[in-house]
Amino acid sequence: MSAAALEEIRRHARTNTMLAATIQFGSHSADVFVRNLSKAGALVEGRNLPEQGESVELHRSDHRIPATVMWRAEGRCGLSFAHLVKVDDLIRRKGGPAHQSRIDQIQRALRENRPVPIFSETEQLVGAAAVGKRLTDELGYALRLAESVNETLADDAYILSRYGVSLQQLDEVEQLLRKLVGNLSAPDAPGRC
Repeated sequence: MSAAALEEIRRHARTNTMLAATIQFGSHSADVFVRNLSKAGALVEGRNLPEQGESVELHRSDHRIPATVMWRAEGRCGLSFAHLVKVDDLIRRKGGPAHQSRIDQIQRALRENRPVPIFSETEQLVGAAAVGKRLTDELGYALRLAESVNETLADDAYILSRYGVSLQQLDEVEQLLRKLVGNLSAPDAPGRC
């Protein structure tokens, strides 16, 4: 592949993730974690990964994405998808608890820099109190804790292979906290002290 083609692939915005997935190549399959994702490709981590140039298929939920391994090094490889994908569709989980829909709506609004939706059942529980500096500080502290724990655990191959789904969930919490802290710290945030 030419340098220009590689640069075109790398130009797409990436989303840092820790999503459990599987790659199929030949008669083999490998459990992997998608560590970052763009509409044109992904960085995956795992064991017994395919060689550079090999054709693979990335399986995530009910998605099957044909791809080519662009590079491989130290338990990681870069995939170039055969067609562009919708990143949010790959990140979004199917099913889940009833409250998951509300969580997905909040995350989507934060990712798109839109106002967070208000749910009547939440308003009844917490009232219409403004979000103040204390809440922002506490969320910032929770974010720093989540980042520290996630980073420490993700560096351990045994923990990563055994508790990957839990680490993925922790990564989602970290991303949500980061967005919340950023939005609540903005100069025009409602209730800012």
